[in-house]
Amino acid sequence: MNQFNYIDSLSAFTAAIEETSGSNETTLFRGQPNIRCKLLPQVARGHTKTAETEAKMLAHIAKYGCDYIDVDNPSTCHLLMKAHNAGLETRLLDWTINPYEALWYACHSSGSQPLVYVLNTEDIPQLDMDDDPFAITQTHIMPVYGKAADKNKRLTVHASTLVQGRPQFTALEEEEGMAVALTKLPIMPDLKVKIIQELNEFGINEHSIYNNLFGLCRHVNLMYDNNPFGWMPMDNRSAGAEMQGEAAEDLQQFEQKYVSDFDFD
Repeated sequence: MNQFNYIDSLSAFTAAIEETSGSNETTLFRGQPNIRCKLLPQVARGHTKTAETEAKMLAHIAKYGCDYIDVDNPSTCHLLMKAHNAGLETRLLDWTINPYEALWYACHSSGSQPLVYVLNTEDIPQLDMDDDPFAITQTHIMPVYGKAADKNKRLTVHASTLVQGRPQFTALEEEEGMAVALTKLPIMPDLKVKIIQELNEFGINEHSIYNNLFGLCRHVNLMYDNNPFGWMPMDNRSAGAEMQGEAAEDLQQFEQKYVSDFDFD
């Protein structure tokens, strides 16, 4: 897997993106709060569910959530996508075609080792809406459907296998052939707040990310926050300036220190 040096500014990030992907339309981006968080879908974190259990969960959505589905006779893929976007644990993983949104997610969390993954999807097969997402044997790209609220959002669909009767997912970065498709852009941890501020000036903030009244209200709250650390993730504000002193130690621990933190899907 390719890896860049630490990103310390928005301009450095832009240069890295141009070098990595240019105008390649097959490139996706994902921001993560911590390098220790593998590229696994929610259903594979903690107690991994079998494909049979996933199918039963989705059957409940089909039975009791029909009023929330915007098409008649939705396919399994369509149900899976709608349920994932509503919060169901699925084998889907969120990506974006906008690298700056990925950078925002990486910097807006409490993780101490943020990074952005760049994924070249040119050689990754695409799932058809009528295909069975539980039958695949390798990662696929979910097709974009309808008028999504987040026009930049994309999804990968991950495969599972049974190993000695137990369900198992392979992290994307460990999947065969994916090493050449992935690039890591680690972000300088003590500069997250600075980068968030630069992104806001660039028009990337809670309002543009969430694209609804919820996001607008969060953004306005921060605009009128008198706290000098107002652009910091909420659970980091109590730490204040201590972030600066801890940064050097965190850098030495990169990819070795476990920090539990929130993930976005």
